[in-house]
Amino acid sequence: MITISCTKKLFEVSSFIEEQNDESIDELFKWHANIFRLERKNNLIVINNKTRYGFILFGVKKEHFKRFNEIFINSLVENLRAEGVEDSIISKYVSRIDHIKFAKTNDRSVIGSMVDVVKMTEIIVGKFLPIKEMNIVELNKNNNKCPVVKLNIFPNDYMKETLNNYFGPADLKG
Repeated sequence: MITISCTKKLFEVSSFIEEQNDESIDELFKWHANIFRLERKNNLIVINNKTRYGFILFGVKKEHFKRFNEIFINSLVENLRAEGVEDSIISKYVSRIDHIKFAKTNDRSVIGSMVDVVKMTEIIVGKFLPIKEMNIVELNKNNNKCPVVKLNIFPNDYMKETLNNYFGPADLKG
């Protein structure tokens, strides 16, 4: 199971049912999400609490929220593959997502990271490349290469390292 902590704004536009936040879940299985407008469309940003690895879903509509679990998992897999994470490790992580629980946001630091990524994306889209001409996976890769100064990490490297430590070498021993 994973938990996605949603902003009030996201709860208002989605069909998500708010549940109690479970503090016992490993931070690697906790995410934060928010909705924002860009290019006259609703877009969703999702960021991992532990690694600050994230991705943006562009052009989100009401019907997407009905299939959110599927869309989230498919987007996560696509973005992790693009980062070079091994399929076996991705499969092990995704196999843990038997249920997605939605809760209120609870970490101001993660929210700050989401705001930073949205601002970077707005600059890129507004000044350099319209969404219609953009490879969204490449944009997500570029966003994940930007350092999170507060944690002294690069989200893409830290996510790969964390997944490898969690699912990789230990499984090879047994």
